[in-house]
Amino acid sequence: MAKIGRKHLLKVTLFLLVFLLALPVWGETERVDGYFTLIDGEGRIIARTAHQVKKGDQYLTSDNILYRVEEVKEDTAHLRFVKRVNLEAAASLSFFSRIKKVITTLFWGEEYVQGKNRPIAIYHTHSDESYVPTDGHSSIPANGGIFKVGDSLAQSLREKGVTILHDKTPHDPHDSMAYDRSRRTAVNLLKQNPIALIDLHRDAVPPEEYADQVQNTAVTKAQLVVGRQNPNQKSNEAFAYQVKATVDKRYPGLVKGIFYGDGKYNQDLAPRLLLVEMGAHTNSREEAERGAAIFASAAQEVLSLSKVSGRSVGQGAFKSALWLIGLALVGGAIYLVLNGGWSKIRNEMGRLPGEVNSGEHSDSDHDQQPPGEG
Repeated sequence: MAKIGRKHLLKVTLFLLVFLLALPVWGETERVDGYFTLIDGEGRIIARTAHQVKKGDQYLTSDNILYRVEEVKEDTAHLRFVKRVNLEAAASLSFFSRIKKVITTLFWGEEYVQGKNRPIAIYHTHSDESYVPTDGHSSIPANGGIFKVGDSLAQSLREKGVTILHDKTPHDPHDSMAYDRSRRTAVNLLKQNPIALIDLHRDAVPPEEYADQVQNTAVTKAQLVVGRQNPNQKSNEAFAYQVKATVDKRYPGLVKGIFYGDGKYNQDLAPRLLLVEMGAHTNSREEAERGAAIFASAAQEVLSLSKVSGRSVGQGAFKSALWLIGLALVGGAIYLVLNGGWSKIRNEMGRLPGEVNSGEHSDSDHDQQPPGEG
């Protein structure tokens, strides 16, 4: 009976774990009844977003000041200053990532590392998202205006010689399970070995939050989103930093910020999966299309190069295994050097041809003398 009871308890526990893992993450949902206003300690408005905001979320402003959400009261999120971020330094490769890139280049060549001839994939988790001034509705199921904004993004990249996979699979309805449905689309796109994936959205805030002018032309700004519940967070963050830093050089302020939300946004699938929001439902779609084209032209350099990590999007387990083997060999060599030097390495590797151990002598040893003696 005790064994049956334990087995039953184990089954129930496993069921609950699977159930909890399958639940949508609260941070991946969006408000349908308004938006959150993020303010600093002096009451200044830092940003507005329709994403669910909770304590621990972060926001990086257009001028690279990082804030952390300390408290959320009704529609207002109170922020605490964290630091000013040096994007160039933060997005640069670490020492170990540089070693990893060298090993990757040796195994698979420079073209693989640089991402040549590999596509950029675009898809839309919220396929209904639309722009009221142009589309007449904020939501058009399975055929949202966001598809046309994606077309503009894709065309701008194609003009730069980039191969594009623009997937318009609908993931309706626009609910808490949308990311679960779009996950299948992202997985299928990864099978085609893209250099990067872009999940393109629009926000739901007042129009002035995203409105901008570039060369006297009305456009919308972009906002990047990084998921905090995500093992790839550091890689996704570095990728977002690189994109923002690159765009900032040509169009300062076009990327209005980076929101760190309490979710995954499917970014656990790949280190170069970027969630981009182009404008809000209150902006015109034409403005969002122009903003997307300018954003793509400025970001193309970093989007199409695999520089964030040695492991590119879609890389298989075999290549990861070889990388681990390489690390093990390097680590073993370092360990032996620190614990006895090259002489111990030679002893550990075994006697080399023609070499004798201490205490052993070959017949020729008795006939040899140091130079200058004899």
